[in-house]
Amino acid sequence: MPLARCRRLTPRGSWGLVTLVALGLAAPVVARATGEAQAEYGVTLALSGEGARAESVFVSLLSNSRGDARALNNLGNLRLLRGEFGVALAFYDRALRGDSLDAGIQMNRATALLLMGDEPRASTAASEAVRLAGSVDAAGALVGLKRDGAPAAKASKSAVVNKDEIRSLLESAAAAVPSDTTRAGNTPAGDPAKKKTTPTWRSAGARASDASDAATVVYWKH
Repeated sequence: MPLARCRRLTPRGSWGLVTLVALGLAAPVVARATGEAQAEYGVTLALSGEGARAESVFVSLLSNSRGDARALNNLGNLRLLRGEFGVALAFYDRALRGDSLDAGIQMNRATALLLMGDEPRASTAASEAVRLAGSVDAAGALVGLKRDGAPAAKASKSAVVNKDEIRSLLESAAAAVPSDTTRAGNTPAGDPAKKKTTPTWRSAGARASDASDAATVVYWKH
């Protein structure tokens, strides 16, 4: 029955139907906005040092949106900060199932693997992050690194892993990424021969409490 005719026959009922339809169409938008607000709030709490409250927010987000990559990634970060590197890696792997193209999650995987002392897999994850991000600089920026070594504005101040180790990992990993998958002009500068040399990193796990030369290098997904 045409909507105009419905209005003539049952004005209140038809307008109620229209309202319900409108609300039904708006519901996904409202849910998405609520999820974004929860993720943002949780990240703010985490960067303020309120890990327990942040975890509650991310768990709530996950309960409302099963498999939510933001919640899973950020829960992984909280576990990483606690030194639970294996658990953090499991969260990152699950997060990638929800968003396989997020270079930041791959960077988090690389960090967790580096902290676990698994340098070959860390290099592989970093290479994938560089490929997805488009350049070493772009991948580094996702975890709070800049070319000059200064942390980005939202980088946490907690001590977990040395920035130079992650930067070294990224630049070495870039050599394994085909040149046509990264943007021109963003590959590391220097002697090409050096790019083929994979450095031997010392596991950062033993230095996780060394606040003088370490910083949290993680990507928070909003």
